[in-house]
Amino acid sequence: MGTEGELFERRVTRRRALQIAAAAGGTVLLAGRASAADAARLHMGAETGALQVLDWAGYGNDGGQAMFAQYVKQHPHNKPQFTYMTNESDALAKIHAGLKPDLFRPYVGWVEYFATSGLVQPWDTSLIPNFKHLNPFMVKAGQYGGKQYGIPDDWGFDAILYRSDKVKPKSNSWGLLYDERYKGKIAWYDDPVENLTIAGLLFGFKDPWNQTDAELAQSQKFLISKKHLVRTIWASETDLDQQFASGDIWIALAWPNDWVQMRAKKFPVIYMHPSVGKQKPIAWVGMFMLLQGTPRPHLAHAYVNAWSSAKSAKWLEDNYGYGHANTLARPSSSDLLRALQLTNPRAVTLPNAYLDRNVPRRALYAKLWEEVKAA
Repeated sequence: MGTEGELFERRVTRRRALQIAAAAGGTVLLAGRASAADAARLHMGAETGALQVLDWAGYGNDGGQAMFAQYVKQHPHNKPQFTYMTNESDALAKIHAGLKPDLFRPYVGWVEYFATSGLVQPWDTSLIPNFKHLNPFMVKAGQYGGKQYGIPDDWGFDAILYRSDKVKPKSNSWGLLYDERYKGKIAWYDDPVENLTIAGLLFGFKDPWNQTDAELAQSQKFLISKKHLVRTIWASETDLDQQFASGDIWIALAWPNDWVQMRAKKFPVIYMHPSVGKQKPIAWVGMFMLLQGTPRPHLAHAYVNAWSSAKSAKWLEDNYGYGHANTLARPSSSDLLRALQLTNPRAVTLPNAYLDRNVPRRALYAKLWEEVKAA
């Protein structure tokens, strides 16, 4: 067990021992240090069964095992069991349908929503030794009402991936996703806020995440008018990568991992960050959240601690091309270091990018996007 893992176990053991002692009127501690630790371990053992994790594809036993290897080593009898989400709305629907995960990982724009929903509870950061190494700006973004509802880990940008041998952009603009020259070679991502927000950024609206009725009508009309250019609206990153690799797609709203995957296949690709006028890429930060009433809170903290280690962070950066909130991590590739701006603790905010945020009328955005897809 690594140093951080041992520290986690000591903190949990001592904290629980004190709780047990208080409940028993101090008799546990009077019985001696050994019996207190035994009592705490007994309580830890009461958290039985597989840790239930709701996460994105690629982060479970389908490729992401290195991210939680420390947890599996420490808790071999409570290995994680995964259910996959395609986006936050999908996760929310699964939870409302009766799924009971111990933890899940929405992105930063949903922190306020879930913190006020009654579905999640704050973390006890004293039980996450690696927490002290996480980017303070991202840590703050995971807070609501002074409590830590989100533990930041992965982060990256939504930007435009394109084939440089096939595509010649007129400028570094979101407009490339709507370029008439490339009809049938464009992919959009199936997310209501993303698409209406990007249209708002293109139009220069004051707050694309909280558009007026008139602005939303303009954004929706624009998306409907450009939908004929789109070959696919993707929900699965695997599907996008396959279509890009096959040549069916030349331009896509994509994530850094897609750039990594296409470079590995020797495709001439560019990951373009829009920069015309006030246009910027949209940055996101993955936020682990703890479900209200979970029967495995200590195991959930141990899992997030493993994810938050420098070793896990480096693996993520090297293999998926995403940044990690652990400020001690550095990828092996200097190209990745530059592309992810890992030496800049505020790479996910202005003047570099717009950090995704709460959407007051999220339900309306979703309704309008469904109408775009149905048009």
